[in-house]
Amino acid sequence: MDYHFNTLIVGGGPSGSSCGISLLKGGASCCIVERYSFPRVKLCAGLFTGKSQDCLKSVLGQDAYDDVMRKVLMAKEDTFSLYRGMKSLVSCNLQKEENQPLSLRHTDCRIRLVNRPLLDEQLIKHYVSLGGMLVENDAVKDIDFEAKVSTLTSGRTIRYEHLVAADGANSTTEHLLARHDESFARKGRSAMCIEINVDRSDLDIGGVNIYFDIVKGSYAWVFSKGEKVCIGLVKLPWQSDVDVNRTMLSFCEKLGVKNMDKYPLRGAMLPFGNILSVPVWKDSVFFVGDAAGLVEPLTGEGIYYALQSGQYAAESIIADSTEMYLHKVAYLHALINKGRYYQSLLEKKFTSKFFFRHAHRHPRFISQFYLSQIEHASLDSFLKIVWKYKCKKQ
Repeated sequence: MDYHFNTLIVGGGPSGSSCGISLLKGGASCCIVERYSFPRVKLCAGLFTGKSQDCLKSVLGQDAYDDVMRKVLMAKEDTFSLYRGMKSLVSCNLQKEENQPLSLRHTDCRIRLVNRPLLDEQLIKHYVSLGGMLVENDAVKDIDFEAKVSTLTSGRTIRYEHLVAADGANSTTEHLLARHDESFARKGRSAMCIEINVDRSDLDIGGVNIYFDIVKGSYAWVFSKGEKVCIGLVKLPWQSDVDVNRTMLSFCEKLGVKNMDKYPLRGAMLPFGNILSVPVWKDSVFFVGDAAGLVEPLTGEGIYYALQSGQYAAESIIADSTEMYLHKVAYLHALINKGRYYQSLLEKKFTSKFFFRHAHRHPRFISQFYLSQIEHASLDSFLKIVWKYKCKKQ
């Protein structure tokens, strides 16, 4: 069977759904091809920052956004804590008014955590409700990039004018395109993420907690999510000497997790530092989300970049302007490069030592940094952040 759409989207995660919803609202026909069925298993801690919330409201509209959040929100946490190894460095209450930037006073600054598989399912349901075509349990087998024809494993063919690669860090589209055009820049190796969600009865820890030095130069986390507690860590691409499974089991032992045999370790690739500098090929193929390497290196956040890049791709396709997409994505690149800079400081002996020595003295600064630089999309330099903090103290 042969189909024809203005846009073929490969992958039904947040980037693919965001793109599809935005295309439909703009009057363009589209089809999403997803290799699994919803709800699907998805490794993600579920951090849903303020900038993610703003972007999703823009994509869905306020009423649909409220409906989705009622279904997927698992927890709102007040406390953000940092550890070095198992030793507490600093703990911040983000709801305390004196900790909030002036622009965020009198607002709910709690950290939101969502059920990621359910979020993906709700977004794809909204896309289908708008009239979008969804092909589940099927995958792209081959693509003729010149003729603009995709062949699926089921044998179906889909003709398109534009193709959006929203198929994750191990993008099939990227591999097929690199085989077709050797000049296309391939990304480097991705980082490895390991994660489990344990019952509250097996580990009772509240708040959002980040652990440094569990993996040298990287980080681990424990997020409180209602009846579950999410535990995970990241091994960076160049850390070949790190055994992630053994490190994760050791971390869980130190935390005091009970009944570990109930929780098989799950892994996924994250494209840390693997940004596609030009995420477009010949005005017809657009890379978004993880497939474009859009993941925040400091926190591992990917949902915001997925939603925003999907929306940007749709707007650019509707406007028939590749330059628009490149211009808009440059902003996301700037945010990621800022995160990469801070992440690199934690790898340096002097700066990490300075941070670990002084963090406990400045919980308000840590809180301000988190709210302005992670919850919201600020490009302020570190010196400007310090200056704002100093001014607020006076």
